[in-house]
Parts: sequence; C-alpha cells; structure tokens
Amino acid sequence: MDPKTLYRGMVVGLATAIISSFGLWSSEAGAADLRVAHSSNPGQSVYIYWDEFAERVNKRADGAVVLKVFPSGQLGGDEQLQRGLKAGTIHFASGSSSNMGVVSDAYSWGDLPYVFRSPQHAEKVFNDPEIAKYIDGKMRADAGTVVLGHVEVGGFRILINTKRELRSPADVKGMKFRMLSNPIDQALLTSWGSSPIAMPWSETFVSIEQGVADGLQLQPQAIAGFNFDKMIRYGTHTKTLMTVHVAQMNAKTWDGLSPELQKVITDSAAEALKIANDADRADAAKFMDQLSGTIKFYTPTDQEFEQWRSAALTVWDKFRDKIDPKILARVVEVQK
Repeated sequence: MDPKTLYRGMVVGLATAIISSFGLWSSEAGAADLRVAHSSNPGQSVYIYWDEFAERVNKRADGAVVLKVFPSGQLGGDEQLQRGLKAGTIHFASGSSSNMGVVSDAYSWGDLPYVFRSPQHAEKVFNDPEIAKYIDGKMRADAGTVVLGHVEVGGFRILINTKRELRSPADVKGMKFRMLSNPIDQALLTSWGSSPIAMPWSETFVSIEQGVADGLQLQPQAIAGFNFDKMIRYGTHTKTLMTVHVAQMNAKTWDGLSPELQKVITDSAAEALKIANDADRADAAKFMDQLSGTIKFYTPTDQEFEQWRSAALTVWDKFRDKIDPKILARVVEVQK
C-alpha cells in the first residue's frame, strides 16, 4: 500500500476512535450519542429540566442525535461535570452558578451576598440582554460551553447546622461550615465568624454526618432532596445567597450541529426551563412544610437581620476589583 494512503488511513482511524470515545459520531456514521449529566435527584428542578429537555430533543431530532441522561451524580459533582463539559467528554450538564469559578468568572458577581433581591429579580437579571451577552461570551471563551438556561433551585439558601440555633452572627463563632468553591463564599462565612471548610459536594453529606463540618448553606429542595434533614436540626433564614443551576452544552458539539438541530436544542431548552422553574416555585412551600417536622427554622428580627447583612456586605469591597464593574452595576440597576 502507498505510504501516504496508509498514513491517511491511520489518521482517519485515530480520529474516529477519539470521536467514538467521546460518544459523538459523524453524521455519516449514524446518530450522535450525546451524554447528559447532572447531580440532582428525582423530584428536583434540575432533574425535571434535563428529563424534559432530553425527551423533547430525542423526539424532535428524529434519530439524528440521541441524548442519554446520567442523573444523581453518576458522572461526578458540579466541578467534575464542568471539567467534563470543557473537555468534551460530557455534552450537556449543569452546575451551580457558585461553582462556575472552576472554569470561569462569568458568574462571580452572583456570589456576592445579597446581590439578588428575590427569585423574581434574579429572573430579570438573567433575562437582561446585556447581562446575557456578557455571560454567553465569557462561558464560551472560558468554559467552552453554550449556556442553555438558568434553572431555579429553591430560592434563597438557608444557613443550616447540626449544633444550635443561630439568631445572629455572634452565634456562629467557632462553628465549621462547608464553603462553596469560591473565595467569596469563604470570605462571607468568615465575616460571620465561621471557620469555612472547602470540600467537594460529593463529600459534604458524609462530612457533616461525621462532624467534620457543622453545617452549610442550602436551599430547601436540596436539603430534602439530598436527605440532609436526617441530621440537620437548625436553620436560619438569612436570605443571603440565591444560586441557580447553569444548563450548558459543549460549544464544539453545538457548533457541529446543523441549524435545524440547534433550533431543536434551543426550543427544547426553553420549554424544559419553564416546566422546571414552575415546578420549583410550586414546591417551595411544600419542602418547607416537610422540613419543618425535623428542622427548627429561625427568622431573624429586623435588628438581627441587619447584623447578618452588614457583616456580609463587607465582602463586596474585598472583591470589587475582581468583578466587572459595568456588569455589577447593570445587575443592580435591573433590579430597581
């Protein structure tokens, strides 16, 4: 055989093997098998989103692509999934906006305490064209992904723990709280007198169960969905942080699809987002009622709330030089 022909054959064979290992086949080879991964459990908004999304895409793509969903952390937690998205070994995934720091600072402004006034105001922020353009550009450049939507996951996080009732930051002193994967959350917990502990999500439940950490900040649906109510006994409504799950697609996979399939993706994503967010808002009261049977929740007085808020707002000055001032100003302006 001619050496050049042999060489070309080896190159094509190697390329096919690489693409096959990623589960993405060329149109000539048949349907593309695409992996969808997330860390949520049945009944949670993120789980609902990806199931609804995959069902619609698989039906409308007519065999051109086939999505297979790997839920409940089967392929890893937020950080592992985000890295898999960037590498292209995972084609669709979502992660908490507070964990995006492993690949991009596109959402760093969203980690600031009290940056969102309410879930409704957060929706206005993410729907704002200027903010959306900024996020889309940063995520494609930094994370190698296309943002499909922002899935609500229970509104504001609650400061929960296994030890005692926390009425003001003074009650937090000496306690160990699991921190998110970003320095802003570390600074926030420190401002309240906590000793923050960094740990991946996959280790959090066991760490609290074994007393390595005393608590964390988590939304009601996640507290119930991940069974933290089995050991958590106290919760305080500080209304400090509200994160969303960022639904994404690997950008190279997106670029390789036809315009028709891209429309299938965007249409399906929009429909799934509405269903998931509606379900999340409808479930908020239900989860709180469920959790109130085992967890004692405390709502600070106005004076106590101001203590939580004033301590937390000191974090803004520490990170202003690391956040795009125009975007932060826009986030504040949109919520007026």
